[in-house]
Amino acid sequence: MFAVAASVLIVAAIATWAVVYRHGSNVQVARSVIVDLRNHSMARGTEPLPSDPPLEISRSVSHLDIYLPLGSSDGPYDFRISTTREEVLRTGSGFAKVQEGITALPVDVNLSSVSPDLYILQIRKVGSEWNSYSLRLR
Repeated sequence: MFAVAASVLIVAAIATWAVVYRHGSNVQVARSVIVDLRNHSMARGTEPLPSDPPLEISRSVSHLDIYLPLGSSDGPYDFRISTTREEVLRTGSGFAKVQEGITALPVDVNLSSVSPDLYILQIRKVGSEWNSYSLRLR
């Protein structure tokens, strides 16, 4: 009796795994990442500080939650990603909100067609100067 019940459970487990595996391969998951700038030095203008190591993100990412430097206020922000030769590749805007002491700026961006390399991430509160950070896309 126990052997039959165990066999049924094993067959059910294998069937469930097969269904989940088959359907799971068709599911497209939005790739999201946190870009934490809270402890990064702010470089005004178009050149990042050479002493800060570059931020690193995958080109498959489609959503960024950017944690802005400490003391940043909520409100509308612009962002852009440019080459080191100042050629702008991607632009966008979003509304930053302060929650639990963290100012987070959510942005959607498609980086899939951008080549892996070193770039510059620039962020500014609307009407202010750009702050620049080195960004390595892999």
